[in-house]
Amino acid sequence: MNDGNIRASYRIKNEVSSKDEFTYHSHERYEIYYFHSGNCKYLIGDHIHYLQENDIIIMNGLTLHRANPELGKLYERSVIEFSAEWVRPILCSLKVPELLNPFQMLSNSLFRGGEKARLVEIEDLMKRIAALNASYKNTNSSNFEIRLLEGEVSALLVQLLFKIYELSKLRLVKIPTVKSEKASHANRIAKWIEQHLESNITLDHIADNLNISKYYMSRIFKDVTGYTIMQYLMCCRINRAKYLLEMHPEKSILEVALESGFENLSHFSRFFRKQVKITPSEYRNLKAIDFQSRQIESR
Repeated sequence: MNDGNIRASYRIKNEVSSKDEFTYHSHERYEIYYFHSGNCKYLIGDHIHYLQENDIIIMNGLTLHRANPELGKLYERSVIEFSAEWVRPILCSLKVPELLNPFQMLSNSLFRGGEKARLVEIEDLMKRIAALNASYKNTNSSNFEIRLLEGEVSALLVQLLFKIYELSKLRLVKIPTVKSEKASHANRIAKWIEQHLESNITLDHIADNLNISKYYMSRIFKDVTGYTIMQYLMCCRINRAKYLLEMHPEKSILEVALESGFENLSHFSRFFRKQVKITPSEYRNLKAIDFQSRQIESR
């Protein structure tokens, strides 16, 4: 087991002092997110959720997402991220590969109002997985003891996936529609941006197409998401570029840049390095090495 297979944190607490603490991001792993307390909006793609205590979100991870908690308030959550490629053979050996269906078929869904007993079980499993995962990272134990830890983490994750599967059958809440006018406009703006990433997008262009005042549009988007429209646009473009670099090795860096909406290769390379801390070519090579390593581990 390595850090790419599973990451687990239990009841992380932050007193939020800056919006920059939580940035848009994406990853290959599936994610189980449990909201404990605070005042937080959660953004996944073009959807905005106003979280309530004990809300659970399941995500495929590839969709751009971020928390937007209120400044000056305590924000508490638990998170499990895991590799589908790592856990799928385990589930197949147990003849229950369907346990991944919620992440594939109900991807990016929010569940609210579950039975208290089930929520307690889910939280307890997340707590135990996080504790074991921390032990694994800090251990100097023998190979046998490490394999015992890996086996226990795998067993607990399977139990957790059973609980999530049971929860998903109830379909308690699936991406609820936000009712406020401001959030509805922010949803429309985010969705329009994601559909036109390859275009030369300006604030005037968005405002004209959505028939909304440019200044009102800019203000409400920042109020709801914590990001300016152009910051969100660039995050979306970088996320698309990462996907193309990894999934389409046949495409040149220039093709990736243009298909992600960047004007030219120089602008793309400069901005990518600023945001990701490595060049596009280095990112592609790193992901290729990671893929090869996972293949070797799975044999």
